[in-house]
Amino acid sequence: MHIPSPKPYEERSENAIPWHTTLLGNYMQHNYWLYAIIDRVMLANPQISSIVEIGTGSGCVSTIFGLWGIHRKIPVLTIDNVERHHSDVLNALGVQYLQVDENGDEAQSAILDCVHNLPTWIYCDGGCKSKEFKKFAPLIPKGSIISAHDLGMEFRHDIDAINLCNEGVVEPFHPEWWMEFNIQLAIYKKL
Repeated sequence: MHIPSPKPYEERSENAIPWHTTLLGNYMQHNYWLYAIIDRVMLANPQISSIVEIGTGSGCVSTIFGLWGIHRKIPVLTIDNVERHHSDVLNALGVQYLQVDENGDEAQSAILDCVHNLPTWIYCDGGCKSKEFKKFAPLIPKGSIISAHDLGMEFRHDIDAINLCNEGVVEPFHPEWWMEFNIQLAIYKKL
């Protein structure tokens, strides 16, 4: 399978949709096309029974996941070590927010409780995407999705995921989507 070589895009290049706009007045740490890719992943994976986001940030991706939680009637958990989002939106969507160390025992326990050993989507976008990915990829059930944002900047397939792919833990999921319009999202399926 061909994995596109991620290159850090200039965010205003011809291959990019601008980042750092807003959603409901919240600062986006990505671009709008990421929401289309989230839709594709969810539509292609009806087995997903929960969503866990590591790294809430300003809560824009959490908002989209919250809408999917309502649509699928599944739990959505988002974890960050600092609160920077508007909690009223996430509360209204039923998104559970946990403010703890993203790599600590409390976070791991909450994630595994949310997953309930059913296929999930773990969205790694916290302070150490590589560590989050390597920690949770082996722990999640078969058929789950695990992704890491900021591909080519803070996460590299050839460094951070290749061993887990070679060991048969995960496999790349639609790598042609990973840099589409500069979304910078590496996506894997748990084997």
